[in-house]
Amino acid sequence: MDNFLKWLMSGNHLAYASSLLTFCCLTLFGLGSFIYKKYLVRKGELFISPTFNTKNITYMGIMIACSVSVTVVISLVAPITVFPPIRVAFEGIMIKITGMIFGPIIGLIVGLITELLTMLFIPSFIHPAYFIVAIGFGFWAGMASFTFKLKSKQQWITITIITLFIIAATAFLYNTLQHLRTDENGNVKLFGIPVKKELIPMLFIIMMGVLLLICYIMCGIFVLLKKQKWLEIILPIFLICIVTEILITVLTAAWGDAGLLTSNTDDGYISMVALRVVQIPLKIIFNTALLSTVYSVLRPLIKK
Repeated sequence: MDNFLKWLMSGNHLAYASSLLTFCCLTLFGLGSFIYKKYLVRKGELFISPTFNTKNITYMGIMIACSVSVTVVISLVAPITVFPPIRVAFEGIMIKITGMIFGPIIGLIVGLITELLTMLFIPSFIHPAYFIVAIGFGFWAGMASFTFKLKSKQQWITITIITLFIIAATAFLYNTLQHLRTDENGNVKLFGIPVKKELIPMLFIIMMGVLLLICYIMCGIFVLLKKQKWLEIILPIFLICIVTEILITVLTAAWGDAGLLTSNTDDGYISMVALRVVQIPLKIIFNTALLSTVYSVLRPLIKK
């Protein structure tokens, strides 16, 4: 086990493992959907996914057009958008919304097409990590969207999932970060600056603890204000933001950022991971507020 964790912390292997997890889950989901719809819904019937009807394909086109056009327009006003991490963040809003409303398969298709079209209109640094990020946003948003079906009294299930995911991610990454490669003084280099190895795992635990505390405080406030209906929107989106932030933004996007911003050294990737770990609570709060607003506006229109 120690050898495996050491392997993860060498080079970009942690990003590879995160990307592999996404594609494995995608494969299992696709296989499960195929078996369910072919053999359990109407046995012997040709498999045609009901999600790809005319209306949903039209909405896919609208979501792609909105995401690409907004990103392109913003890039004209603020040229910093050509910077890949900024560009992908803007794209991710509509990609996540699509996955939340239409499910993981449509979400990942919209993510991939959006990234390809945006690259045509906004030429920038090309890296496979950013394509995986776009796909992962749509897929994981769709996978976590089942919690929108839970009513107010069932939101304890969402809270439990959030808690278990944070605990599992914290435990795994804490043990993994213990195997960081160090110099002769026991330090890890972040952007060329020597830092004590113990600081990075401890920083991750603190940030994840703050995140869990924010979740409980938010739930307590809504319950006290008797706004349980808000929890039906806020909590699922909070779960989506946590999953996509940790699995995709922190672990996978850092791979592309390291290739863009740092020299080709082993400490480049972990430097990007550490930088994104510090931003986790603030980014999740901002993304939750933004996605909740956009979802609240779009969902009734699409239902009609």
